[in-house]
Amino acid sequence: MLFQFNRDNQIDAGEAAPDEVEDIVRSRLDRILKQVTRVEVHIGHVKESRTNEPELRCSIEVRPENMGAVAASAEGVGLEAVVRSASDKILHAFDKAVGKKAAGAAH
Repeated sequence: MLFQFNRDNQIDAGEAAPDEVEDIVRSRLDRILKQVTRVEVHIGHVKESRTNEPELRCSIEVRPENMGAVAASAEGVGLEAVVRSASDKILHAFDKAVGKKAAGAAH
């Protein structure tokens, strides 16, 4: 499985280290990783929040074998929180997509 990490030019390596993000995503998506050929994560800066911590957006796209891409994103304060939230949304979207494919194959 290929893991691809991107961040916009307003995010520095100290704010979003690729290894840290990959560890979070791999641990959250562990149960589906064998069914996925690629995971792409993008971290972007949305705006400054009232607490002077930047608000971030994490977008994740997974490419399941023999299916179209599944994507989800989350926004919030704190890198770990937004990566976990986007990962959880991916799991939900993946389960829904796999369920639809299975239902379509049964008909």
